[in-house]
Amino acid sequence: MKNSIIITSLILLAGSAVAQHDHGAGHTNAPTHSKKETVHSHRAVPEFQVQLRGVFTTSLQLKDALISSDAVKATLSASEIKSALSKVDLALLKDEALMDWMGYLKILNENLERIAGSNDLVLQRQAFSSFSDALYKSLKEFGAGGIMVYYAQCPMANNNSGAYWLSDSKEIRNPYFGSEMLTCGKVKETIQ
Repeated sequence: MKNSIIITSLILLAGSAVAQHDHGAGHTNAPTHSKKETVHSHRAVPEFQVQLRGVFTTSLQLKDALISSDAVKATLSASEIKSALSKVDLALLKDEALMDWMGYLKILNENLERIAGSNDLVLQRQAFSSFSDALYKSLKEFGAGGIMVYYAQCPMANNNSGAYWLSDSKEIRNPYFGSEMLTCGKVKETIQ
């Protein structure tokens, strides 16, 4: 009985943490940075950071598929990211860090399922926006395992409310408009 109360409490805390940290698909409450900022994090052990870095590098295929406006490739990429996420070892985190990760993981998986379950580029890009937000928060909180991650924004995506994405390059290649507006956007932050 005591264990079920603790587990229920942890689930409620995770939901609360997600609600407090979620910027929403429109990113209307997304952080604004007047200058480029590099963030270093030490909330996770290096092994967890390496696993999270693997999720990020796998996610680059999804970004590239959306840049190419290839809905089928985006669907396949979402499945590969889900596989990378399943290899992240929860036992490497404790307490609040674990609760935060559980909240991010839920958002990441929900949006990957939305991407994998549709061949509609508009829906895939909306889900990618929410996925990118949760992955950004994860990398910012736990660290990227020593690689440079670029956090970029397209101000015109999501009906001009803006959307963000993560890249391994500071070159802007917009996943929200593809060839229509390939270079629309700006790097807002870097994470290591």
